[in-house]
Amino acid sequence: MNDTKQAGMGQSSSKPSGNNRFSPVQSVDSQRARDIFLIMHARTFLSGILLLTLPMTALADAWHRWRGPNADGLSPEALPGSGSWPEADLPRLWKTNVGTGFSSPVIQEGRLFVSGNQHDRDTFYCIDVKTGKSIWKHRYDSELWPYLYDGGPNATATIDGDHVYVLGRHGECFCFQAADGKKVWEVNLHQGLKLEKPSWGFTSAPLVLGETLYLNAGTRGLALEKATGNVVWTSGSGDAAYPTPEPVQFGDIGALIIFGPESCSAVRSSDGKLLWETPWKTKYKVNAAQPIIRDGKMFLSSAYGFGCALFSINTQGAKEIWRNKAMENHFNSCVLLGDHLYGISGTTADKCMLKCLSWQTGETLWEEKGMGMGSIIATKDLLIVLSDRGELVFAPASPKRFQPVYRTQILGGKCWTPPAIADGHLYARNAKGDLVAVKLP
Repeated sequence: MNDTKQAGMGQSSSKPSGNNRFSPVQSVDSQRARDIFLIMHARTFLSGILLLTLPMTALADAWHRWRGPNADGLSPEALPGSGSWPEADLPRLWKTNVGTGFSSPVIQEGRLFVSGNQHDRDTFYCIDVKTGKSIWKHRYDSELWPYLYDGGPNATATIDGDHVYVLGRHGECFCFQAADGKKVWEVNLHQGLKLEKPSWGFTSAPLVLGETLYLNAGTRGLALEKATGNVVWTSGSGDAAYPTPEPVQFGDIGALIIFGPESCSAVRSSDGKLLWETPWKTKYKVNAAQPIIRDGKMFLSSAYGFGCALFSINTQGAKEIWRNKAMENHFNSCVLLGDHLYGISGTTADKCMLKCLSWQTGETLWEEKGMGMGSIIATKDLLIVLSDRGELVFAPASPKRFQPVYRTQILGGKCWTPPAIADGHLYARNAKGDLVAVKLP
């Protein structure tokens, strides 16, 4: 029942490696070495002038996966500080509809990928970021399943070079060629691999590391060959929770943090072997916010009166540093800037609070009403909050207070999905599938 519609767009070029370096010339005399040095510097200078004349899309970073370039909710792009924002609303480039759902947009090389559901069929879209028009799309039968909310696909896609990976709510997992939508492989985690479907469906964004694709599916994660979809390892067919696996390095051991329905585990990424497990039993088994890991420490947070905790972690286990109920992330994660956590706490829109907590102690430094069950991303010094009613709010990231410098309404309806930033634009959607592109100053 699958069908793919394509528009004429050529294959994308290979993405340049971030490891390219100028290798020192060997076995040459000193004069020739100086000549080469001067030539290289001249080329660098001319290249710099040329880059200044190119469109910004050639320079800006992509938002190619869940929570951005580094999977931490932070954008590397620079935005104005206080007093530099326009008085008028930010320009909206285009608006389109992609169907019911909560998957966040991902963007790379002028293409935006996102999922939605219409009439019990999911559609995975590739959209031109300049026009908002579809480049190609892939449709497949998938029940809307509005279980206590709107329904539709929840998982965010992941772009890896020339390919894009997407997971449907009922376990439909695909790899497509990013340029033209040609399906490379397909596997169904529930029907094919017989993994139990979580209460609200599969929501884990695919994690690509090297040649392997990791998913929060099954008892403690699943690993597939990214080129073929073949199983590398499974950890059992039991129930899963909703966050994406978080990679962590313990000395020479590569590991994954898997947030499950009743615990948080560390497994070896090479074979799925369990390293340790710490209990985290929450109401309704809703562990949905992403674990945050930095400098050998791990922050977890869940809602329904459970709260949050900071642990020190290593190969031996997780040791609690502090625990309280100050931050109750429901499904949207905090961002960590410096030594401060910023996030939405609560499960009822009129009682939810935007808060700032100390990473070191868990102390609440400030809290603010009015964002409902919204979401938050950030730059290095600016909070970007999308309220659950579609108001976009910018404020300096400060542990002292929340003091917005700019507000603008960009969407209506229910907005639970975090926005994405790429190439000087912000992309956001609501539950019914309205997707907008807004030009940032």
